[in-house]
Amino acid sequence: MSAFTKSLKELRVHFCQTSPASNGIRQFVASNYSAVKAANPNLPILIREAKGAEAKIFARFEHGQEKKIVLDGLSAKEIEQKLATLVK
Repeated sequence: MSAFTKSLKELRVHFCQTSPASNGIRQFVASNYSAVKAANPNLPILIREAKGAEAKIFARFEHGQEKKIVLDGLSAKEIEQKLATLVK
């Protein structure tokens, strides 16, 4: 993973610890968190797990602009592609 745009101020990841729909996001976080954090050391990345939560990522940008993508049922590779599009 490479560095994200400078206008990105926060990344929040929500998912369920046990739901099959969150398998991809759990795998993505386990495999990529360290690389994402290393490429973006000053970016707050918040991981939130909650029973029954829908898998999604929120990106907060400058001036309070926020974008969200829903990731239920996607593979880790598909999530990586969606995240790259989101943070451009």
